[in-house]
Amino acid sequence: MVSSGQAAFLAIAIATHGAVGYTLGKALFDRPIAGLLAGVAPDVDFLFPNALGWPFVHRGVTHTLLVGGLVVGFVAYRNRRTATAVAVAYGSHLLIDTTTPKGVPHLYPLVETNYHLGLGTTGHSPVPTAVTWVCCLIALWLVRDERLDVTRF
Repeated sequence: MVSSGQAAFLAIAIATHGAVGYTLGKALFDRPIAGLLAGVAPDVDFLFPNALGWPFVHRGVTHTLLVGGLVVGFVAYRNRRTATAVAVAYGSHLLIDTTTPKGVPHLYPLVETNYHLGLGTTGHSPVPTAVTWVCCLIALWLVRDERLDVTRF
């Protein structure tokens, strides 16, 4: 059973992935919903039954470049610009989770190693989470006011 503290942590972590994906999708590709969905997509593994075991666990197969590539390929068949937004947002999720102590098995099934960046803090701890949210809000404000036009770069 998940405690209320763990549930709140998970909700904030998933919301952060969604906010980052939405922001990247909106600011870079004008595809905010695709970014939002791709930003949270790797966490679909929370819906897998525990009985399945590895690699169908949290931060298992859905947190790999293979599954990310398959998702992007599927979307690219329909729309390449949307697929690029999906790739960036899905990748942002993997990058944030790479900063956690558990890391992410980027290269599964070739290698079962979880890759981790030791930054002294994790992407889901309070300060980096608050900074991430502030950066997303600023970026969305700049895009809304057309102060941030990434097509100029």
